[in-house]
Amino acid sequence: MEQLIEAFGIDTRLIFLQVFNFGLLLVVLTYFLYKPVLKVLKEREEKITQGIKDAEEAGKAKAEAAEEKKAVISAANKDAEAMTVRATEHAKGKAEQIVSNAQMKAEQVIRDAGERGGEMKAQALKESEAEIAKLAVLAAEKILKKNAS
Repeated sequence: MEQLIEAFGIDTRLIFLQVFNFGLLLVVLTYFLYKPVLKVLKEREEKITQGIKDAEEAGKAKAEAAEEKKAVISAANKDAEAMTVRATEHAKGKAEQIVSNAQMKAEQVIRDAGERGGEMKAQALKESEAEIAKLAVLAAEKILKKNAS
């Protein structure tokens, strides 16, 4: 075998040193390059996984917020409808009260006008009676003056 190695011009020490250097280079590259690169890749993978989890949680939170928003809007609409109904009922009650007050005032005004009309009629009758009495006295005076002359 040694003859074969010498025939091809192979130096066993050189091969041994090259194998040793290759092993040493392999160990050094593994320690300083391969492991740090794997560590960086693993950290990136974890960040990506965490990002995906966070995105899923954010999607769930968004869906929950949308549902809560719908519930709040629905409750607000119900409250608004209830307030509208109460306001309408209150307005109807106020309108009825205002109408009844107006009717009472109108009736009072009519009564007052009737009373004033009655008073004015009575006063007009008194004035008319007084006028008629004056006219009757004047007429009687004229008649007496005519009969006396």
